[in-house]
Amino acid sequence: MARVIMNSFLRDALGDAGSTLDPAGNLEIPVTSMRGLFTALDAEYPGCRNALSSAAVAIDGDIYTDALIEPLNETSEVVFIPAIEGG
Repeated sequence: MARVIMNSFLRDALGDAGSTLDPAGNLEIPVTSMRGLFTALDAEYPGCRNALSSAAVAIDGDIYTDALIEPLNETSEVVFIPAIEGG
């Protein structure tokens, strides 16, 4: 199972359901790819895909700006990182 590290960005992206999750907890999700993770999260927390798709993703410490095709394994740790806007 991939472990998704809970942070404030993820809690906000998950909407009302995210606010009820333990801030120190993580989500354990049985997926083998980032595409599968997006699908699983959107099924559990409808509408979160739009917010999460704009984020960078750290998988096992490596940061990706387009992680959709990246594989995940049983021990993968995933962190969603909000995009930084500026000019």
